[in-house]
Amino acid sequence: MIGRNSKLESAASINDVEEILSERKELTYEQQLAMDHAKKFAASKAKYESARKALEETGMLDAAAIANVLSVMPKSEMALKQVLAGTKKTLKDDEVSKVFEIVKKASV
Repeated sequence: MIGRNSKLESAASINDVEEILSERKELTYEQQLAMDHAKKFAASKAKYESARKALEETGMLDAAAIANVLSVMPKSEMALKQVLAGTKKTLKDDEVSKVFEIVKKASV
């Protein structure tokens, strides 16, 4: 099983995946597919970092939820709610609006 002996388990956004895979010299077929996908859909590093920090400062989302939101970059508040449906915390409409504004700035 891949990752069976993994010592560290944390959520990785698509930008993190691109960074991790770009450090490797040789990639397996699956890793190359993941790298191609990451290059196609990853946000710029500066926008990603600023959005991640802004979302962390709000205190509304945990690291895994932030990684999911920034990987998907939802285009509407409804899509954001669907991404957040898998998390254990529910957000009020005004909180969703704040999170969406941060994501919208990063995706432009």
